[in-house]
Amino acid sequence: MTPHQNKQSGFSLIELLVAASIFAFVVTGVSGLFLQALDMQRRASGIQKIQENALYVLESITREVRVSTITGGDTSCNPVDPQTTNKLVIQHPVNGTVSYEYSRPSATGIITRNGEQITSADVDISSFAFCVSGSGTDGQQTRVTIPITLQTTAGRSVNSVSLQTTIISRDLSVDFSQ
Repeated sequence: MTPHQNKQSGFSLIELLVAASIFAFVVTGVSGLFLQALDMQRRASGIQKIQENALYVLESITREVRVSTITGGDTSCNPVDPQTTNKLVIQHPVNGTVSYEYSRPSATGIITRNGEQITSADVDISSFAFCVSGSGTDGQQTRVTIPITLQTTAGRSVNSVSLQTTIISRDLSVDFSQ
């Protein structure tokens, strides 16, 4: 008969500590990547909101200004010029008198059409102006230039987009008189 040998199988304390440390490093790295991906998704969503809102506002204004008569006067297009107007009044052939106005009633800037807000509450219009030229007796077609800066906070950063468009008002009275 052989003596009974006492064999214990298992992990030593050092092996358990090494395995736990490696597991902690892997979990920390994976969670960091997850948080970074989540932040990037928030930023992308914020930029998408900015783009959608800017395109909607500019397209809405453009459609009406193209076929309307501008009742405002010439202004400077310099954004720091205090003479730059934040209101545009047009005479639309179907909708009648339409008024667009930029205001900042709170911390967020908004654009209204005939008193109704057309911008999203998620987006701040930080800069906006109507720059009208050619509406006087200079014989030029009326042009409205609209510089706009929109921003939103998403994640840990502020996303901002600046756009500008110029619209030429068409004189449709000749087309309707024939």
